[in-house]
Amino acid sequence: MHTGRLIAICLSMLLLAGCNLISRQSADITDIPVNTQAALAKTNAYRAGQGLPRLTLDPRLNQASLDMARLMARTDNSNPRTHSARGLSGRLGRSGVATYAGAENLGSGYTSFNKAFSGWVGSPDHNRNLLNKHVTRVGFARVKRADGKWRNFWVMILARPVEDGRPTL
Repeated sequence: MHTGRLIAICLSMLLLAGCNLISRQSADITDIPVNTQAALAKTNAYRAGQGLPRLTLDPRLNQASLDMARLMARTDNSNPRTHSARGLSGRLGRSGVATYAGAENLGSGYTSFNKAFSGWVGSPDHNRNLLNKHVTRVGFARVKRADGKWRNFWVMILARPVEDGRPTL
């Protein structure tokens, strides 16, 4: 009798854990339009203040950013395993964007681009990405999740596609 009860409790716990996983994977997620021209202007103004060249908006990087923001929203996680240099390079390559350089800024919880941008500027690693002298293009995305811990997910991908030539060192 005691063993049967223990098995029932374990099965109940597994069922609840499975329900939580299902709800995390099937959350109500909405793509939120980003004013990419305003985001580009803010990014370029910041870079110009540091003596760096302007970036151009790239629709392929917007799409790659959106794909990553959707992944983050589905998992309600701002640090998925795919967030790495190799992960970014692989994702861009699968999207048909071969690059010489790339960087990615992720943000969770921010309710506006200005807040996400301020967070990135205030983070040494994210700021290093913003000030990467080798990148030439940028893409932005935001996705909102109806529930969960973070609800708002931002992605900025900065890259230097091969068609822009090798960076000078």
